[in-house]
Amino acid sequence: PSQNSSITHTAPVIDKSSISKPKSKAYYAIKSKPREDRSPSPKVPVPHITLAARQELWVIWKSDPRVPTIASRHAWAASRNVSPFRVDHWFGARKSKAKKVGQPISN
Repeated sequence: PSQNSSITHTAPVIDKSSISKPKSKAYYAIKSKPREDRSPSPKVPVPHITLAARQELWVIWKSDPRVPTIASRHAWAASRNVSPFRVDHWFGARKSKAKKVGQPISN
């Protein structure tokens, strides 16, 4: 290796005002205000579809095997006091089973 005497190495300059001073023990001993209770909220069970509503869904599916729009499914559920989540799931399950057996589903 060639030696070049014109290169000098200097230590980097550190601005000491930017270094934070260590915190006192009292700083770490202070606890912040307790946050509101973080326990998970109790799960509210979603009621199952009643037998009458399920029979009505089957009549709808057999007359026209397709998945209705979200708006119409939710309107149907609201008019019968049934969970829209359950109605969505019911139609999703029918669609999945129809695909498995190769049944055509209209749009």
